[in-house]
Amino acid sequence: MRYMLLIHSDEKIWASMTPDQAAGAMAAYIAYGDALRAAGKYVDSYQLQPTSTAKCVHVEGGHKGVSDGPFSDTKEALGGYYLIDSADVAEATDWAAKCPGASHGTVEVRPVVLR
Repeated sequence: MRYMLLIHSDEKIWASMTPDQAAGAMAAYIAYGDALRAAGKYVDSYQLQPTSTAKCVHVEGGHKGVSDGPFSDTKEALGGYYLIDSADVAEATDWAAKCPGASHGTVEVRPVVLR
């Protein structure tokens, strides 16, 4: 079964890091990806650009509307993801707990619908 590990965190934390702190944080994510690969669980992953670069699209009455965003009431934003192969949700949540994002935000675990 495939699971998406969606990493939500406060973008201000990343923006406030020194270059050395940011390099250390990225090294932790690289090591995590390497561990997933070594275990044969890794499928894909990407870091997302900040929400300030995002656009939200909606269609109303057949007309496209585009706005900046997303801007929500929460301070945590989707910052990236890992797509993993996992035997079950228990194993997927174990891998999510090992993700560096779990220590400074939330990692949402969602099963993927395979066609």
